[in-house]
Amino acid sequence: MRTEYRNATRSKLLIKKAFIDLLKEKPASKVTVTDIIHEANISRGTFYAHYLDTKDLLESFQREFIEQILYFTRKNHKLTLVEQLNTLLMKILDILKNDYETYCILSNQDFTFEFYNEMRDAMIQELQQEFSLSPETKRRLHIFIGGFMMLLREWLQNENFESMEEYAHTMSDLILHNL
Repeated sequence: MRTEYRNATRSKLLIKKAFIDLLKEKPASKVTVTDIIHEANISRGTFYAHYLDTKDLLESFQREFIEQILYFTRKNHKLTLVEQLNTLLMKILDILKNDYETYCILSNQDFTFEFYNEMRDAMIQELQQEFSLSPETKRRLHIFIGGFMMLLREWLQNENFESMEEYAHTMSDLILHNL
């Protein structure tokens, strides 16, 4: 691996870790680039080499999450719609569980509601391209995935919320029997 690439990857990781650590103390709207560069012990130029501002940094977490989901969807394109959707919802849970603390912190920030809409729309668009969905199926998916996104949001924002696995199993039953 080239040194430039390793350094860029390392810088991004330092920036993201510093940002998440700062979000434990204050909301994203109050975190500044100066806060991040001090926490990460990097230069201002290093930050701006990767991100436009703190909002762009926050949105990068969202973009990476959606990219993981779309990559997974494309990789499993030989499944039926029902199998694909069920597998996709389980994959989302796996991604969130693997970095649960980070996603909990991110889900409680000022401007994340759009993220859930973007994730829903990206999933539906990907499924539309693969399956040529009818308007009725597309409408059902919109409602179903939107509901799942709101459950995820509740799960990430409320540590006393019920087990997401239980909801995932219920949703799998809905997919298998009613979609």
